[in-house]
Amino acid sequence: MKYIDKIERKIKSLPMDTVVPFSEASVVGVSVDTLRKILHRLHDKGIISITQRGYFKKIEPFRELLFVYGSLKKGFDNHDLLKKYAKRLGVARTVKKFGMFEDSFGNYPYLVPTPHMQVYGELYEIHREELMDKIDTFEGTPEYYERKRIEVKSHHGIKRAFVYIQSNTPAPQDQEALKEWTNNTEHKVKELHDTIEMMLEA
Repeated sequence: MKYIDKIERKIKSLPMDTVVPFSEASVVGVSVDTLRKILHRLHDKGIISITQRGYFKKIEPFRELLFVYGSLKKGFDNHDLLKKYAKRLGVARTVKKFGMFEDSFGNYPYLVPTPHMQVYGELYEIHREELMDKIDTFEGTPEYYERKRIEVKSHHGIKRAFVYIQSNTPAPQDQEALKEWTNNTEHKVKELHDTIEMMLEA
């Protein structure tokens, strides 16, 4: 949309947190329908907040980085949470070493501060505070996970990003630490079959 920069510049001249009609952002040559689409895009980018039908307000930009290593990654079960209000910046790894292990059923991984190895995942830029709040709820913060800032490295360089970690959980003694979580279902099914075979033979 070639007019988006003009509309964004016009929005920058508006007072902060003052609710105004969509028409306040209109520029010459932009139809009402195109203006609406652009404003919804700017809402998703965290530049404005649409308060009700046909009205918005300029807000303080929200930009936080989030490092994910489990089911929030692209192609995994819960990635849909990040499809809106977030931008994928690519693969990344932790700068410091952590321990990454699976829960007892292999459904998801978790990080502990025990230094085993650098952990690989993905880096996202979160554009709206309500998305971060939603992910906090999904991760069970602060009861289950703690959200902390750590350093991660990607093709953007070294950045400080939030990560969800179980700070007070000891590393399990019956698992090897994981470098990257792949949720390999075929491997888990084979392990289950092998365990059942051993039980039947005992």
